Amino acid sequence: HFDDDLSEEEVDFICGTYYVYTSKCIEKLSWWPRPQVWAGSGLDVGFWSSQCKDWFQKRLENIRQGVSRRRNSS
Repeated sequence: HFDDDLSEEEVDFICGTYYVYTSKCIEKLSWWPRPQVWAGSGLDVGFWSSQCKDWFQKRLENIRQGVSRRRNSS
């Protein structure tokens, strides 16, 4: 028997997820889109396309330059 699904902890790790404690709640933020967000995007075409690569490289560069911030991933 093989389990091909990722655990929630594995998804958190891959997406760079942080749990930020505020005075009102706990926010779940991540550097990269979680699977359910990716699945709802126009980039989810069933394979890693040149548009996906372009998006990834731009996002990574923006993170490195401090332009992009973690996003709410709830």
